[in-house]
Amino acid sequence: MEQIVADILKRNVSFKVIEQTPIGQTEYLRKIIISADQFPIVSATVRFDSKTIPQYILAELLRKKEGIGTILQKHHAAVHRRAIIITVSTDGEKITRDYEIVQDGSVWFQISEEIRLDLLYACQNG
Repeated sequence: MEQIVADILKRNVSFKVIEQTPIGQTEYLRKIIISADQFPIVSATVRFDSKTIPQYILAELLRKKEGIGTILQKHHAAVHRRAIIITVSTDGEKITRDYEIVQDGSVWFQISEEIRLDLLYACQNG
């Protein structure tokens, strides 16, 4: 998602892990923001279980430096996204989507994402 926003805006965007905390013995909750010009374009909440993810990917997640897509791409992970629900707000200013990242039938990540179209357009026109 970070690369998509950068490509749309034709400028650098920043990725930041706001919070990453254990929510169980092996489960984690990760909150991220992708921003452009200090505007939060994408905010996402990610749930994952350390039991289902290879150790080399988990180690990078725990460093909190890169997004999940970047990490998976770097390791050539054969995953796919399975959409759960996608909605557009009635005012057309944001899209929310819930989806899973799946590898060989095993859910690695559950992601809930909000994309602020109003801020994306403002940055694109600015």
